[in-house]
Amino acid sequence: MALIQCPSCSKRVSDKATNCPHCDFKLTGLTPEERDREWHRVMMAKREKVIGQSMLALLIAIAAFTYYFIQQPLPGSWQANSAYGLMIVGVVWFIVNRVRLVLIKRKPR
Repeated sequence: MALIQCPSCSKRVSDKATNCPHCDFKLTGLTPEERDREWHRVMMAKREKVIGQSMLALLIAIAAFTYYFIQQPLPGSWQANSAYGLMIVGVVWFIVNRVRLVLIKRKPR
């Protein structure tokens, strides 16, 4: 049993495998056109997953900001610190996911 490189995710996979266990790319029995379609399907699934995570991160940041704006907790209280932390986590997670999305779109075939 030899290890080959997956054309989609570039990770090592057994040559006996029919699908890549990392990205679910179909490895066997494909024509070049079907392989291109399969690659595009995998890339679209990755994009959709990252976009969903990005929207969740934005929702967390907006919810924390809304809570802080409406409730106006005392500075230094655990409520204020929680709101600050969630805002920071949400914004950072959103930015990281946006960078991941750009890298996925730029990924060469």
